[in-house]
Amino acid sequence: MKEEQLFDPMIAYLEKEGYSILEQHRGHEHGTDIVATKDGHKFLLELKGDPSDIAWFGALIYQIMKNIDGTSSDKYILVVSENYRKYAARCRFPLQKLSIMVYIVNENGVELFF
Repeated sequence: MKEEQLFDPMIAYLEKEGYSILEQHRGHEHGTDIVATKDGHKFLLELKGDPSDIAWFGALIYQIMKNIDGTSSDKYILVVSENYRKYAARCRFPLQKLSIMVYIVNENGVELFF
């Protein structure tokens, strides 16, 4: 799935789960892809679709990590296409240690991977 195809299913999922969408930056717009809020917390979501390779996954992690400052209560979420599952699985421990959640979007919908 292309990155643009991840937005609508992820936004629908978030809204169903009670999140409010504050911002969306689709395509080549600058900024965090999706900013949402729930229960007084802000969630910063970075999305990455195909093509999928380790370099693109590394760029995605960089996009999240550059926003982590240690003083904020913001939550961080990676949203990837099914083709990134193996890369996310290999990085499970450090991502969980940093409290970064990972969602996978595929033809069946949205799945919380961890």
